[in-house]
Amino acid sequence: MGYWVQYTKRNQNAMNKEDLETKKSIRIVLADFLGIEPDDIEDDFSLTEDLHMKATDLTDFVEILSKKGIDTESMDFTEIDTFTDLIDSITFHNE
Repeated sequence: MGYWVQYTKRNQNAMNKEDLETKKSIRIVLADFLGIEPDDIEDDFSLTEDLHMKATDLTDFVEILSKKGIDTESMDFTEIDTFTDLIDSITFHNE
């Protein structure tokens, strides 16, 4: 007897409205920092490779986020590679 099981992949990174607003505002701040349009930043873009951010750029950007009231002290930037990683870290640490 065979069984057919249907699995539905649940989006574990599903964002609520507040998280979506945070993502939008961070995208705008990052775009302004880099001198590009927000639409030019894709979720899976690497901060260092695709957006060409150096360590000093990341440090400066973190300072901007901190001034905007985002808790950056507990964020582990060694674990952040992409824009999505950045957003996930921000939304996780600011819950």
